[in-house]
Amino acid sequence: MKNRLKSIILACVLAAGMLSCVSFAAGVQTDEAETAAEAVESVSAADEKATEEATEAAAAVVADDTAAAAQDGGANAQLYEPLKNTVVGVLGTLSAMSEEEVQDVIDKSTIESEVRMAANWQSVAEELGNFTGIGEQTVEEDGNSITVLTEAFYDGTPEGTDVEVSYVYNVNTKAATMSWGIDYPKSKLFKEAGLNTLLGLGIVFVTLIFLSFLISQLHWIPDLIANKDKKKESGAATETAPAPAPAPAEEETGDLTDDLELVAVIAAAVAACEEAPTDGFVVRSIRRINRSKQPNA
Repeated sequence: MKNRLKSIILACVLAAGMLSCVSFAAGVQTDEAETAAEAVESVSAADEKATEEATEAAAAVVADDTAAAAQDGGANAQLYEPLKNTVVGVLGTLSAMSEEEVQDVIDKSTIESEVRMAANWQSVAEELGNFTGIGEQTVEEDGNSITVLTEAFYDGTPEGTDVEVSYVYNVNTKAATMSWGIDYPKSKLFKEAGLNTLLGLGIVFVTLIFLSFLISQLHWIPDLIANKDKKKESGAATETAPAPAPAPAEEETGDLTDDLELVAVIAAAVAACEEAPTDGFVVRSIRRINRSKQPNA
C-alpha cells in the first residue's frame, strides 16, 4: 500500500506540473483571444477602412508579441517557470522513494514517462545518494521540445562532482523524460584508472603464475605413462620367463658301519694320519658325503 501511495504521489507531481503548464498556456492564449476580441468589437461600428486598419494593427501587435517572446526565450516561454518547478518536485519525490517503491513504479505504472524516469533514477540512485537541492537552471527550446537543465546536489557524490539533470518536455504530446549526467573530478577519474590498471596487472601476474605452476606439473603425465609401460613390460617378462630347473635330489645316505672292510680301511687311514695305533679309537658311524653340494674350490 505504501509503495502504491508513493507511485500515486509521483504521478500527481508530474500531472500537476503538466497541468500547470497547460493551464498557464491556455490562460495566456485566452487573454490574447480576449484582447483580440475586444479590439474587433471596438472597431465593429467603424467603416470597412477602419476595420482593415484595426485588423492590421492587431496583427502587428501579435507579431510584436511573438517576436518578443522568441527574443526572451522561445514561443513557449510561458512554460519555462512551471517546468522548472516540476523538475524540482520530481527530484525530491524520486529521492524520497525507496528501492522497492521505485521498482514498483517501473513494474506497475502505465505511464511511459514515469517508467523511464524511475528506471533512469534507479541506475544512479545508489551512486548519488539523497537529493539536497538545486543550483542554476537553464532552459533550451527546439521546436516542440523544451529542455530544462538543472544543476542538482546530492549527499553521496564526492566533492567537486557536477550532477546535471536533463528534463525534456514535449509540448504536443505532453510527455517528459529525465536523465542524470555525472561529471566526476579528474582526481577521482585518475584514481579509478590507477586502481583498474593495478587490478588488471594483478590478474595478469596471477594468471601467469598459475600457468607456470600448471606447466611445471605436466611432467607427471609422461611419468605416469612411463611407469605404466614399465609395469606392462615387467609383467610380460614374468609371463615369458622359463621355469627354473628343479634342484637335484639329495642322494640318500645311510650308515656304512656294517661294511667291515670299509671300516678297516678308514681306521687305517685315520691311524696313519694321526700316527696312532688303530686300537686307540673306535669308528662308530660312517656316512657318504654328497659331492654335488660341495662348493667349487
